[in-house]
Amino acid sequence: MMRKAAPVTALLLIMATMATGEPVAVRDGYLLVDGEPFFAIGMYSVGTRDLPAVAEAGFNLVHTYGWEGQSTFDGGREWLDTCHDHGMKALVGLYRPPVKESRFEGAIRRIEQFRDHPALLAWHTMDEPGWEKEGDRGDLYMPAAYEVCREHDPDHPVTAVFCHFADPKLFIDTVDIVQADYYPIPPIPANWFSGTGLRGIKQYADITRDVSGGEAPFWYVAQFFDYSVSKEQSHEIPEEWQRGPTPTEIRAMTYMAVASGARGVLYWSLSRAMGTDWHRDSLSRVERWNALVQVVAELHELMPVLTSTEREIIRQRDRVVSMVKSDGEDTWLIACNYERTPTEASLVIPGVRTATLEMPFREETAQIEDGVALTHFEPLEARVYRLRDDGAVERYGAG
Repeated sequence: MMRKAAPVTALLLIMATMATGEPVAVRDGYLLVDGEPFFAIGMYSVGTRDLPAVAEAGFNLVHTYGWEGQSTFDGGREWLDTCHDHGMKALVGLYRPPVKESRFEGAIRRIEQFRDHPALLAWHTMDEPGWEKEGDRGDLYMPAAYEVCREHDPDHPVTAVFCHFADPKLFIDTVDIVQADYYPIPPIPANWFSGTGLRGIKQYADITRDVSGGEAPFWYVAQFFDYSVSKEQSHEIPEEWQRGPTPTEIRAMTYMAVASGARGVLYWSLSRAMGTDWHRDSLSRVERWNALVQVVAELHELMPVLTSTEREIIRQRDRVVSMVKSDGEDTWLIACNYERTPTEASLVIPGVRTATLEMPFREETAQIEDGVALTHFEPLEARVYRLRDDGAVERYGAG
């Protein structure tokens, strides 16, 4: 029941879109909605009551487990209707316990109930599936779940969240969109995960491009919680883990994903982030929320380049990941120091010898001289530059 290779699946989705008029397709590593590239800015664990605030903050995609196990469709319909009323798309999950047992009767009923809902963006089959691990036979139920979704709704893509670097390779034939949750706050011990600091975000993006041939969009699921906020704790949480990400860390995770070529950033999660400190009446005053809302606002300003299908150049050097990409008019350079120590980095825009770079989110400029902008990065610092293609830009070979 394994699906076709990723490029063929992308073609099937496009053909379905052309045949039925449905507005969602996957092509060349991008998700298209109504024919236009869609960059996901998402939040997990958003209940119906919180959807208006999340929409106001600028999110365009949400998910919830709140009604996943309900015996009727009323909760799901209310949630999806509210998503649509506030201009957001939704990931609709299959109920996980029967899926893990390869029982899909309920999943089929859910798909048939909601496949025509205008808020539906994609089917969410599983969170962190296992591969013959501790009885979790993702190698069996993930391909089956994919085929069930495609058979009963050929007009919407399928996604799942992975948690190990090997997972995209193992499961690439069971999804159209790859999500990966890599939570580096506080720093993940070296014997738990390969990579240091936030570098693992780029590793996931690179692996996804490699195993999908560049066809599957990669969405990074960023950390918006601390490990002490949990319904159940099977072990004592170390004191250093009992904090959420700082504003700097939220911004760094986001821009590491963008600079690595992610086509979306989602955050886990609204309900887990606040725990007992969650007060709906004081939402706008929560420091962590305010920091995230500011980052979301920046992503909206960058949407022309985030959704551009122009070729991007991604580099990793000097402990900095950078991406150069055009929005069709201006050239952008987005970079982030993925380490918790300062670094000096040489930033390059290919072909540009001398130019002044604007920094849209700071009242500063930077200079490219002899092809290089020498830049000091503070720990986990993210920087965004814009190069306006005007007469002040000197290019190699010009004239």
